Amino acid sequence: MNYLNKINKINNKLFYSTTSTNQIKNVVINNKDYLKSLKTGEIWELIVGIEVHAQTKTKEKLFSNSLNIGSMEGFKANSRVSFVDAAFPGVLPVLNDKCVEQAIKTGLAIGGTINKYSFFDRKHYFYQDLPQGYQITQLSEPIVKGGSMELELRDGRQHQIRISHIQLEQDSGKSIHDLHPTKSLVDLNRAGIGLMEIVSHADFTSSEQVGCYIEKLQHLLKHIGSSDANMQFGEMRCDVNISVHKPNTEFGTRVELKNMISAKAIVSSIDSEANRQISLLESDGNNNNRISRETRGFNQETGETYHLRTKEDEVDYRFFPDPDLPPLIISDERIQTIKQQLGELPQDMKKRLIKQYSISNYDAELLIQDQSIAKFFEQSIIFNNNNIKKQRDIKKILNFLLRDIFSWLNSNNIQEFKSIINENQLSIEKFTELLDLIEQGYISTNIGKTILFQILNGSDSRSPKTLIDSQGLSQISDDSVLDQLVQQLVENHPKEVTEYHQGKQRVYKFFMGEIMKKTKGRSNPEIVNNLLKKYLDLKK
Repeated sequence: MNYLNKINKINNKLFYSTTSTNQIKNVVINNKDYLKSLKTGEIWELIVGIEVHAQTKTKEKLFSNSLNIGSMEGFKANSRVSFVDAAFPGVLPVLNDKCVEQAIKTGLAIGGTINKYSFFDRKHYFYQDLPQGYQITQLSEPIVKGGSMELELRDGRQHQIRISHIQLEQDSGKSIHDLHPTKSLVDLNRAGIGLMEIVSHADFTSSEQVGCYIEKLQHLLKHIGSSDANMQFGEMRCDVNISVHKPNTEFGTRVELKNMISAKAIVSSIDSEANRQISLLESDGNNNNRISRETRGFNQETGETYHLRTKEDEVDYRFFPDPDLPPLIISDERIQTIKQQLGELPQDMKKRLIKQYSISNYDAELLIQDQSIAKFFEQSIIFNNNNIKKQRDIKKILNFLLRDIFSWLNSNNIQEFKSIINENQLSIEKFTELLDLIEQGYISTNIGKTILFQILNGSDSRSPKTLIDSQGLSQISDDSVLDQLVQQLVENHPKEVTEYHQGKQRVYKFFMGEIMKKTKGRSNPEIVNNLLKKYLDLKK
């Protein structure tokens, strides 16, 4: 996770702009999203449906005992391939029960209905990275039916997306076209990994909605642990179906964008494809025949979609039930057990944090981006609470967590917050000790940040107090020393004193800065502030 990007996305409502290309503009009419042609002024309606393919987070593949390495690079090609994955004659698939559990968790998290009786089908097609000549999937009786996700758009509007179903299926291998001048190579490490295909209804009417949905779904999958869902590794991929039509007319011909692995690129590709379709229709008197059923790709450098292949008719995949796999029967008891283990979902957690700790919607949104951060935040409030006189300052905890630590994680290119939670780096004991030392006035907040970064860098595993004392960074506890320094500073700068009394408030910062320099940041800002006002007032 890039933590700076997380902050930027939330600042900009998930970074998904409603500004489209030079030819179309997003407009809201009667609380609904439309596209306006800047060429003709006509209003168009965009319709989008999404199929998300998320790899299940399991140790082994869907129907074999080969290790599931996701789509991560760095593994020797074809080194995680069993006889089942390679489709050797006579081998039989054995269903990985953990994949079933992950699909059930996902279904419950989106409010879907778990199908107690589902089965697997064979979907026949030929491709070089599909050794069996068919994919094992679920056509008519998927494991999850229904569900929905509520989106919060940039302008505060709510928009609900209905989920059609979730089906379990095999992932294919990977074709590699850039390692040989005349041949394509095949790596089957990915072949047979469990996929959850999460199919939405065509409820999207803007690219912003799609971007919000992908971001929220990805976060949900990571939160409940059913998928790592890293799009950059291909662990979550999207197929996007796009069409445009005039309001109150039949839907237009849909065009598919295949295997998209970047949320930002998906948003841009939808805008680009909508612009292309509207331009074609307006140049031909709104004749929908100009739009062909096809699969297109997206060039991020040019910002344009391009033709891949034509889909004149529906492909006959010759589906039929897989004779090697029995029906999948799921009991009510199992569903209830998984439901109880699911834990608090992101939006429920967000509402509770806001209510329980009186924090802002913005801060709560940042906290729930990573469950380990939210847990650490709550632990920081209550840890060893009996040893302090009052509750720790929640605002100070948030500033350290969401600003300073996020900044450090981003600058050090660390993706997971939980990776730094250990005895040698940032333990809850060290963090709360540092907070308490600041609250007690033993060090200033700025010195606290310095010590925090030393702890994060892991170069010294000593306690915060030991680090402070060894460097002589504790605040000056003798008020008479500060009194003398402030009095002398005011006496030595009559010009600045006169400017201050003439209303130049910036001079006050000069005095504060000078004191901090002389004390090397060890003076208590509150005490210095009171003393400075006292001696400046005496010079009136």
